[in-house]
Amino acid sequence: MVHHHKANRQVEGDPDSDHGRGMPRRPDETELERRTEEDRRDVGLRAGAPESAGAQYEDAQAEVDRQVDTGEVQSSTSRRKDRDPFPPTRYEG
Repeated sequence: MVHHHKANRQVEGDPDSDHGRGMPRRPDETELERRTEEDRRDVGLRAGAPESAGAQYEDAQAEVDRQVDTGEVQSSTSRRKDRDPFPPTRYEG
């Protein structure tokens, strides 16, 4: 009788990175990075690694400071406990 069974490695591939019974245990890092760069390019983001969290924070803080300086955003030096607990309303009370 002829044996027709293939070895598991031939059918499923490498058990560490290929599919077995669902998602791979370890995704292919190079393929994942290539697809990420492609997706970033498709949506118009610049290629390469994203900014560090510190740099993003500094950019956001600079934008808030700019908006406060130009009057786009109101700023107050009073303490929270000294302020009215509710924002102003346009309804008569």
